[in-house]
Amino acid sequence: MRAARGLLALLAACAAPADAPAPRPVADEISWLAGHWVMSTTDGQVEEQWLPPAGGTLYGVGRTVSEGETRFFEFLAIEPREGPGGPTLAYVARPAGRSPTEFLLVELAPGRVVFGNSGHDFPKRIIYERRGEGRLHARVDDGTDAGEGEDFEYRRGK
Repeated sequence: MRAARGLLALLAACAAPADAPAPRPVADEISWLAGHWVMSTTDGQVEEQWLPPAGGTLYGVGRTVSEGETRFFEFLAIEPREGPGGPTLAYVARPAGRSPTEFLLVELAPGRVVFGNSGHDFPKRIIYERRGEGRLHARVDDGTDAGEGEDFEYRRGK
């Protein structure tokens, strides 16, 4: 009888679902973002420069140069944060030196990362996607695939 109870307890424990925590996303999983990315436009160029991940973070800077002048710049960071579901990553943008705006990780897949902030006016979503060797697609949008947005088709710079 004792052996039967022990066997039943073992079977019940094996059948119970494991509540293992989801793996913590880390900046190293976005190492493909590091580097100098450039997009030419009809009147200038847009570029982002990302440092490789170190110390759990990635830091970057972006700028738009048109007619020989810097028209826009921003400081960027991807840093660990505590989110509603536990540890996560945040994309922190400081456009033109203004106060930071945070976008929390929504999706992380090989060669793709999505950050979102539904409370922000625009953008609500920021997407980076590696598209082949030396190509990076970035998108800022209203949080929908078919809505308002702006796409950036970068090539690896020198």
